Amino acid sequence: MRKRTIFFLLFIISIFGTGAIGLVWLRMEISSVAKECGELEDELEIVAREVHELRAQYSRSMRPAALASLVDGRLRMPSPKSTFHVSEEDMKRRLNRAAVVAGQNRIQANMEFAGTR
Repeated sequence: MRKRTIFFLLFIISIFGTGAIGLVWLRMEISSVAKECGELEDELEIVAREVHELRAQYSRSMRPAALASLVDGRLRMPSPKSTFHVSEEDMKRRLNRAAVVAGQNRIQANMEFAGTR
């Protein structure tokens, strides 16, 4: 009976000891994962700030005044003698002629012309 009691006590102590060591190990793992998560959140914050700054730069660069400054002196309205006006009938005639030349690849006109919208 005495051997049985000693064996039972050793068995109980080993079960609880293994459980205690397991709990300590789990807490250490949780701590290391939490530390890594904190580092990742810090990196995420830095990247989010950079993205915000890039969006602000993009917004500034896409303003009409900024775009106009990029093409200043290079773009201008064409002179009236450089402007051509095409009538609807002339456009239909030219499209039909192009369709005949293209053969099987017929061009379909949407009948949308400049200034009709």
